[in-house]
Amino acid sequence: MNNISYKKSSGEDNYQLKENDKAVLNIRYKPETHTARVEANNERRMLIIEDEGLLRIKMAIKNEYGVRIGSLIYDNFSDTHGSVAIEDHKFRFFIQHEPASVLHIYKGSRRNLIYSCQLSFDGSNLKETKSHSVSSIIAVTWYLFLKGITFGKTVFNEAIIL
Repeated sequence: MNNISYKKSSGEDNYQLKENDKAVLNIRYKPETHTARVEANNERRMLIIEDEGLLRIKMAIKNEYGVRIGSLIYDNFSDTHGSVAIEDHKFRFFIQHEPASVLHIYKGSRRNLIYSCQLSFDGSNLKETKSHSVSSIIAVTWYLFLKGITFGKTVFNEAIIL
C-alpha cells in the first residue's frame, strides 16, 4: 500500500510518499509562507498554496513565479471530499478517516479510482490529520500530474493564417 508519512521539524512540515517502500515524493511545507517544496521524478518545484475561499474552503495553487496553475476546492462545507484542478486536469478526492486515514484520488466519478494511499501522521489526532491533508492532497495530485496517469498528450490547435 502507498503511504504518506509526516514529520515536523523547525517550522516545516515534512511529508514523504512511499510506493512499495520506495520514496517517490518529498514535500517540505512552510505554513508561515504558504510554500511547499515538492521533489518528485527528479523534478523540484516550489508551489505556493493560498487560501481564496470565503464561505467554502478553496485554495489556489501557484508556481514559483506566482502564476496560478490550479486549485483545490472542498465540496459544500465538507472536509473529506472535493476536487483538485492542475493545468486543466481535474481530480476528485475522498479522505476516509475510519478505521484508518486513507486518501483516494479519482478521475471523474468515484468509479474511476486511480490512486490510493494511507495517511500516516504519527501522534496526530483527527483535527491535525485534517489540517495536514490539504498539502498532502495537492502534493499527491501534483505527483500524479507529473507521472501522467490517465492523461493523453496535449493537443494544440493549429492557427489559421489568412
